[in-house]
Amino acid sequence: MEMNTIKECKNRNPLLPIERLGALKPLSMIALLILVFIIGACDSDDVGDNYYTFTGETAGEYLENRPEKYSEFTKMLDTTGVMGLLKAYGEYSCFAPTNDAIFDYYSARGRTSINDFSLDSIKKIVYNHIIQGYILESDQFFDGFLPNLTMSGRYLKVSFEPSNSGIIYYLNEYSAITERDIEVHNGVIHSLNNVLSPTDNTVVEAIAADDKFSLFFSALAATNLDKQLLLIEDRDYAPPATLLDKDGVVQGHLILTKVPKTKKYGYTVLMESDATYHNNGINSIEDMARFAKSVFDPVYPQDAGITDITNRKNSLNRFVAYHLINKKIPRKMFIEAWDNTGRYFEANGQTHSIKTVDMYEYLEPMCPNTLIEVRTLRTSGEYNIFNMVKSGYAVRLTDNYDNDAVNGVYHEIDNLLYYSQDVEQMLTSKRLRMDAASFFPELMNNNMRIGGSRIQYPSVEWDFPDGYIERVKASETTIFGYISCDDRFQDYQGDEVFLQTGMYDFTITTLPIPAGTYEVRFGWQPTIFRGAAQFYWDGIPCGIPLDLRIDALDPSIGYVKPGTDPNDPDGFENDKMMRNRGYMKGPACFRVINEAWYQGIARNSERAIRKILGIYTFDEAGTHEFKVKASRSGQFMFDYLEFVPLEVLETEDIY
Repeated sequence: MEMNTIKECKNRNPLLPIERLGALKPLSMIALLILVFIIGACDSDDVGDNYYTFTGETAGEYLENRPEKYSEFTKMLDTTGVMGLLKAYGEYSCFAPTNDAIFDYYSARGRTSINDFSLDSIKKIVYNHIIQGYILESDQFFDGFLPNLTMSGRYLKVSFEPSNSGIIYYLNEYSAITERDIEVHNGVIHSLNNVLSPTDNTVVEAIAADDKFSLFFSALAATNLDKQLLLIEDRDYAPPATLLDKDGVVQGHLILTKVPKTKKYGYTVLMESDATYHNNGINSIEDMARFAKSVFDPVYPQDAGITDITNRKNSLNRFVAYHLINKKIPRKMFIEAWDNTGRYFEANGQTHSIKTVDMYEYLEPMCPNTLIEVRTLRTSGEYNIFNMVKSGYAVRLTDNYDNDAVNGVYHEIDNLLYYSQDVEQMLTSKRLRMDAASFFPELMNNNMRIGGSRIQYPSVEWDFPDGYIERVKASETTIFGYISCDDRFQDYQGDEVFLQTGMYDFTITTLPIPAGTYEVRFGWQPTIFRGAAQFYWDGIPCGIPLDLRIDALDPSIGYVKPGTDPNDPDGFENDKMMRNRGYMKGPACFRVINEAWYQGIARNSERAIRKILGIYTFDEAGTHEFKVKASRSGQFMFDYLEFVPLEVLETEDIY
């Protein structure tokens, strides 16, 4: 087997890991052994008698072999020990400043050489220029933040400028890429004419320095909500040794286990400018308070008399808090990254989502027990439509987005953002489908939930120590996990919560759900490796344990593929029969891309199922507890939860 690069091997149609063999047609033992040998050869980074030898320079060697251009950056890499990484097997995107760029950086700071900087300062410079674990070529660049964090935990912002010689790519607005897409053995290098030096300001400091938002900042400080946006990193976090033993292990050759080494915090602020407030008759904090009272008091009449603006139930406090979110969300990652997840077959541009219906994402702002809806608008091709109500009123981002800070990002919005009776009515008159990953801010803040337009193998399973995910409480023997988007999964948004074999016992706190009566559903994909689980909703058992192995063809479920019964061509009668048994087909709004394990659209697959957990009345808006306890050992996964108001059931579509 002769191959020159890792990339060539990974771009082949990947074979399945051993854990998923139950999903395929039977293979002979000889054929299986051949497949396992091929997979092992393709995905091993070891070089020896049993593996093919890679040729070509690594990123580190490429830079080291060109001292006339990169000797200063090479010194930094050597000094910090990062050169060893760039000479190792793996995947790296290196944005390498030239010697001239680094000498300009020295001069601007009154220094003359690397010796004038502390080791921590040099390390920070180096980390700002390397993305580890991902190969980002220029055809993946788009206007705004790239989806993957640098080693320093920062996003790189891309912008473009036309020129006579073509498009010039800029990073963080001032560093031009002078030479791009230099392919090396373990990744790609882009050459820069300026050193990347992102701001050290917190998101509060960054807003304070931006005169365009002086009124919002005044209200942020007056309500004391600025103090809710200060965290950067949990310095006390250290991954346990028991989990670190699994870090870097490739399961079944195509799923890489990772354990988070840090725990970072992040925030997003959606803000109206002073000009937008002025256009809406708001020119002071007093004006803002009057407006807030007019929209929030009808929703919370019991709190109308609270005048202390630092009280979390005060209307002005609620208005400001509704603009704050406890995860760092670049523009592309409000919803576009999830809508465009999956491009294994890049020739036809397929994604997991099917673009005939709108997609929705739900965010929890810091205003207690409320939601912000983000949606697509297929009729206009728009993303990032916030809180579109029946009248057509909605909020959109302006072109002033992705303003970076060390612990967050802020975006300008074009209209007043608030939680009103109209917004509440909009939320309680539709199906709320919530991807499992949307519950957990830690996934966004620590570069785990990335979406993306190109999936590289192996995909990543993140295993978390207890307490890392704040919305999850787990027993000592439970290892809660998450698998990032993968073209081989027939998952909504391409990702899933996943636990390896074991007797798990954990509880998830949901996002806030508005008051009302809902049918609650659980979406999953069965395989023969799953276990069985007892579900509990707010402490009450949801019927008998669910056998997660059986697919929908089992007589207890009774699935018939739409289009196969001439007497029921659309499958609607079969839908009714399945509902009577407590099950539903998967939605028709997403598909699998790489059909190694699953096939086609979820609705047309016997292995994409929704289980109806029950009908529940929520007397007031708030979060709920979804508890899962193993009743038989085996894998566990879940894809999404649905909350469907009773009045929607009669007219609900197949999507």
